[in-house]
Amino acid sequence: MKKMNKLIISIFLIFTTLFCTDMIFNYSKKNARETFQQQDITTKQYVYPLGKIVGIKADTDGALIIGLEEDDVEYIGGLKVGDNIIAIEGYKINNSSDISSILNKLRLEEVNIVFERNNTIKKAKIKTKEENNKYKLGLWVRDKISGIGTLTCYNPVTNEFYAIGHGICDTDTEKLLTIKEGNIYNASNIEIYKNKNKNIGQIKAIIDYNNSVGKFFINSNNGIKGNFYNYNCNFNLPIIEIGKREDVKTGDAYILFQSKEGDIEAYQIKIEKILKEENNMLIKVVDDKLIDYTGGIVKGMSGAPIIQNNKLIGSLTYVFKHNSKKGYGIFIDEMLKL
Repeated sequence: MKKMNKLIISIFLIFTTLFCTDMIFNYSKKNARETFQQQDITTKQYVYPLGKIVGIKADTDGALIIGLEEDDVEYIGGLKVGDNIIAIEGYKINNSSDISSILNKLRLEEVNIVFERNNTIKKAKIKTKEENNKYKLGLWVRDKISGIGTLTCYNPVTNEFYAIGHGICDTDTEKLLTIKEGNIYNASNIEIYKNKNKNIGQIKAIIDYNNSVGKFFINSNNGIKGNFYNYNCNFNLPIIEIGKREDVKTGDAYILFQSKEGDIEAYQIKIEKILKEENNMLIKVVDDKLIDYTGGIVKGMSGAPIIQNNKLIGSLTYVFKHNSKKGYGIFIDEMLKL
């Protein structure tokens, strides 16, 4: 009987121990999960800073009006420079050649056009022009744009790159382009044309348009975002923490930019003013080596990463037209919202 009682007590103690252990384990698991979730909220974000010069080429969604042959309202029907033609008689316009092919297929004296103006879809009925048995509209359009810019950073987790720190706009209309598809390409034989006669300096390079290294579809006022493929980049620079706008201080900082030799180098700048409401900062180039190399900030440098206190805090955006040593940078956390 005593043996039986001892056995029952032993079994009871085992079950009690297991039950308590399970409770403790579940409680610990809950605490660990909550702790992880709390850590997840405040997890620091890391990216590779870049500073590499690339070629950029984009196809617009539709055909952008960049000029009018004449001011005759009969032929332009209220269309304006900067409007984007997206359809004619129900046929979608993918590029400028579509306009010609559709008009000469329809051979109509008037056509219904759907276009976009300031993010609003509008319609118009427009007379066509016939010359040498070919139909056309009395305007000039563009559907492709190309140029040079600088890569800002790369997120290896999402395989996303960010670049240029401002939107891609048409050079004639200064309107933000609606991008159907954009590509980036490696650049070589880089030359810097410095600021002269109050003209902003610029970067010239040979672009390998036969081999795209990345694609993008997002074009906003804060820059472009896309994905790399077959990108031959060694990421020689170490991964770096993303800084928040409250981390940005006036004073010393530096930008990363591709040197004559093709290496990514750091150049000193000063952050002179923080403009939080405008999501940017006023900067000044103070590095004699960069001034000797570029004269300051030139076209094509937009996107150069701005580093302060070992954090990526921004991207170079604009240069002052009459002072190439001064310009603006956008907060990186604003750019990463793309």
